[in-house]
Amino acid sequence: MKILLKPFLLLLPLLAGLCMMNSCHKEQFSTRGALSFSTDTLTFDTVFTTLGSTTKYFLIRNTQNKSLNVSDIKLMQLAGTQFRINVDGSPGTEFKNIDVPAHDSLYVFVEVTINPNNLNNPFIVFDQVQFITNGVTQKVVLEAMGQNAYYHFSEHIKTNVIWPNDKPHIIVNKNGGLPILAIDTTGTLNIRGGCQIYMGPGAVMTVDGILNTTATSWSDSIVFQYIRTDYPNQPGQWLGITYSRIATVNMSHTIIDQSTFGLSDEYVLDLVAQSQITTSNLNTYSSNPIPSVTLDKVIIRNASSTAMSAIRTNLTATNCLFFSCSQSLVQLGMGGTYNINNCTLSNGYSPYTSSQSPILSIIDAVSYLNVGPVIGPFATTANINNTIVAGAVLQNGNDLGFGLIQPSSDVIRFKNCLLTESIDTLLVYQPTAISDSCFCIGDPQAQQPQVFSYPYYNNYMPDSASMVLNRAVNYSPKDLFDFSRNGSYHSLGAIEWHH
Repeated sequence: MKILLKPFLLLLPLLAGLCMMNSCHKEQFSTRGALSFSTDTLTFDTVFTTLGSTTKYFLIRNTQNKSLNVSDIKLMQLAGTQFRINVDGSPGTEFKNIDVPAHDSLYVFVEVTINPNNLNNPFIVFDQVQFITNGVTQKVVLEAMGQNAYYHFSEHIKTNVIWPNDKPHIIVNKNGGLPILAIDTTGTLNIRGGCQIYMGPGAVMTVDGILNTTATSWSDSIVFQYIRTDYPNQPGQWLGITYSRIATVNMSHTIIDQSTFGLSDEYVLDLVAQSQITTSNLNTYSSNPIPSVTLDKVIIRNASSTAMSAIRTNLTATNCLFFSCSQSLVQLGMGGTYNINNCTLSNGYSPYTSSQSPILSIIDAVSYLNVGPVIGPFATTANINNTIVAGAVLQNGNDLGFGLIQPSSDVIRFKNCLLTESIDTLLVYQPTAISDSCFCIGDPQAQQPQVFSYPYYNNYMPDSASMVLNRAVNYSPKDLFDFSRNGSYHSLGAIEWHH
């Protein structure tokens, strides 16, 4: 009997261990309760039809002390195949027996590509992700705002074209092509008020002919911005708008947002490419035609390089606001005539850009592509009137920069302006530059009272007791936002103070 029992007794610890392991395995999953989620509705901002969205996600959370087994996760496909999901790294439409450890979570990634329809106005597309845990059914709603649009794939405009405003216009690449909208020498593009233009990554609009974006009010303004509407205020998402030696650009009630160089002479494309790729050359700028640029009530903001760069251009800017860029905000010179009236040029208050460059730079010579001999000087005329050129104080305390090799040939006048600049420094470059009640300060927001209301929130209206109030002379009748300048309302800068 002992001989027969001995092997059995030897197996008892092993059998007991197996039983304990089996018991533990059964107890490691909770048989009650269900999941929690980081959101009950995952919302996508405007998604243009046929173009995929960015990837968003939500979290599946197990807040219990034991693991949960999710018996089924299913994309319901209420919108067909427009939504796509990925559960913890695995794509699909249905997933079985997904374990979520105690006090842990899993990611569910979601993308959407919306099918076009015959609607001009935005429309909403819905779907659901269903979860079944311990017999409990839960759902997370997926919703996306769809928008049909006009698509422009590497398009060249050669005639007189009018863009309607019933749907947005999208400038993107196709099959690896350059995302460009080119207005050729024989072309004129008239963009109607209310048009919204969305630029794809690296997109650029080039003007060799005529560009008119002349809305009559801010209620039907024209906006150039990045195609991803869930990236607001992020600079450098597309290149910008460039014009050549034979171009004409007219803009009113227009916003250029989130670009690399805003509105610029085509010379900047050579800088980007670090080679001569444009139709004209700085070496021959003195003999080339002079482009014409007229800006009235224009906002250029959130540029990763410059907001505006004009080389040998006849430019007039009135009631314009330029702010938030990572290099010189506005660059002018190399010949041409520049009239800047009742404008606000300010930098240094955005969390998305950081600059150690002057806000306004005026030059009469430059080294082409930053190599080789200096080109110029070319006589430059700049009249800056009733304008604010001021921002957070830079390293040297100056927000004006001059590259004037032959200042005696240049005509530069600041009249009734507020400047972040040392007068002594300014007079070194241009002895006749200061006249008619210009005054110089440090950081405008370090003054008491502050110059601007809330520049950190993109509000450059003067403070109710700002030093720029009631100082403008020969001012424009209305400000940037069409508020009348009359009576005691005639302030420096683009924006009048009002309740």
